[in-house]
Amino acid sequence: MSELLLNQFEQDRALAALRYKNLNIRKLFGKSVFIAGGGEPAFSLVSSLLTVNSKKQADIAVFLLVSDYERYDRRFDFINSSDFAIVKYSSPDSINKSGDILIETGFLLSDKVESTDVFKSNISRAENIISVIKVLKIKEFVVLSDASAYGKLEKELVISEKEKTHSDFSYDSLKSMLIQSVENLYFSAAHMYGFSIKVIRCGKIISANSNSEFVANTLKSAVGGKILNIKNRSSKVSYISANDLISAVLFVACNGAECQAYNACSDDSTVNSAEFALALSDAFENCEVNITSEGCSADGCAVDCTRLKKLGWSSAVNYKDALLISGHEIMNDNSVFMFSDSYDGKLNDIQQILLGFLLEVDRICKKHNIKYFLGGGSLLGAVRHKGFIPWDDDADVMMLRKDYDRFLSVLPSELPNYLFAQTQENEKDSHFPFTKLRINNTLLSTEFTSRFPNIHNGIFLDVLAQDYTSNNAFLRKIHMKATASSRWLVLDKWRGTSVNANSRFSSLCANILRKIFPLGFLQKVQNKLISLHKNMKNPKYLFDSMGRNVSRGAFPAEWLDEAIWVDFENAKLPIPKEYDKYLKYLYGDYMEMIPVSERHVSHDIKQIDLGEYAGYIYKDTL
Repeated sequence: MSELLLNQFEQDRALAALRYKNLNIRKLFGKSVFIAGGGEPAFSLVSSLLTVNSKKQADIAVFLLVSDYERYDRRFDFINSSDFAIVKYSSPDSINKSGDILIETGFLLSDKVESTDVFKSNISRAENIISVIKVLKIKEFVVLSDASAYGKLEKELVISEKEKTHSDFSYDSLKSMLIQSVENLYFSAAHMYGFSIKVIRCGKIISANSNSEFVANTLKSAVGGKILNIKNRSSKVSYISANDLISAVLFVACNGAECQAYNACSDDSTVNSAEFALALSDAFENCEVNITSEGCSADGCAVDCTRLKKLGWSSAVNYKDALLISGHEIMNDNSVFMFSDSYDGKLNDIQQILLGFLLEVDRICKKHNIKYFLGGGSLLGAVRHKGFIPWDDDADVMMLRKDYDRFLSVLPSELPNYLFAQTQENEKDSHFPFTKLRINNTLLSTEFTSRFPNIHNGIFLDVLAQDYTSNNAFLRKIHMKATASSRWLVLDKWRGTSVNANSRFSSLCANILRKIFPLGFLQKVQNKLISLHKNMKNPKYLFDSMGRNVSRGAFPAEWLDEAIWVDFENAKLPIPKEYDKYLKYLYGDYMEMIPVSERHVSHDIKQIDLGEYAGYIYKDTL
């Protein structure tokens, strides 16, 4: 990603091809893929395929195809990659290459076509593309088209691919007639010259560089704090995020059937112009919306994309998130993007409370000479952000088993009366394998814990042990497999769900055990397996016995031999001296942040009440 010099929003789109297990991206491995157009969709497709090459060693030869007189995004000139080239042509016969697939993105039109010259130029472009297909000996052709092909629909009508509409022969229908004419030209050429063709008709694209004047103008106005005058009565129009557009094109290219058209729009994105504008107003605080009879409105139609979803595609970014992302991309202020509405605007308060939690643990551990480290996302935040990951909503500390047991032993005398140590021993309905420290008279219940009203559901910090495992590779593997299995049995028994193991036989056996044995017995087995090697001599390996990474396997015990103290917010807290090795074990390339569109908080919160800690700023005590 860094080699492509992509910003955080471009990186998000570049990862589109890697987000779906059911995308048959291997179909493109070793192929020559030509992308025509040169705008934002073309750039995102190129960067997405080059990212596949980088991550999967796919050996896809990627080419940008432009005419000598065609303008293209200048970012292409800065791509320094051996598997990418720009191919210009003055005439199709000047091309001395051959290719497998051609994806046409240059046929995305603006909202209205009001000139016959535009009609003529696009017909001419289509003829040139067909000539190029013949010269390159292209086998498969994908056309990125526009849902406006269906023309003007009745107000509540949502249209599917095979349904026909009728447009009047007028300048108002020029765009739909043009799209239909070009598509027909391509389908006829495919029949005549023997290449396969697939068409994807997309809704209006939500991006910082949208081809839709309505989207582009309203986004810029919202970001700039201008008043939006929107028409009060308008038909519903389907929209698609730039992320979903790229993945949809790749699904059609790799999974789609020949001679078929597919509609594409994001989930819950078929809205009228007033709903669209009000979503912008919610996203940007300085944006004001007037709903009037004289206001502007989107010119498009509502589409159904069931056929595309049957290929295995699903929407990843809804239109409200897409508006927020695109607006911040327009701002271009180099700040780290995150969704700011997390926890009803209380995320900063929660992080301050968690900081107080961490320093209370630090106080206790220093007093009793107990070694501990920041763990999980807190460790990653310390290294990458010198504090909390901006969208992180919890905190973790980890200890070796002997330190964990000592920590629990001193808690009764050290823990302030406003904190509660939630363990399996002191709360019969709690079956977490680790300790949660919670604040009394607060509420932070998740989708899961809200189902158990009898357990303490206050704001929490997790304290986890890292346990020893066998020095023998085979026994080590058996131990961790058994521990992970027992963990899943307890969790599924507790939440009342079936175990879904790696195979049908494993799932069947696990579910039989889940039904036969009571939860208390399964929990005892789990706890025994977790700490099975706690007293072994000369242990060389540890594993994340209580955390989410039990399935990642063991790591050298020496990685947690020594702590170093680093900046964390306005404090100094301990992390492993070998943090680089440990974080690579947990996350791989841990300095690469998760994609922009996934930067929501990790817990699905159902209830939140900060009580007296609302607006809390850490000073000396909670």
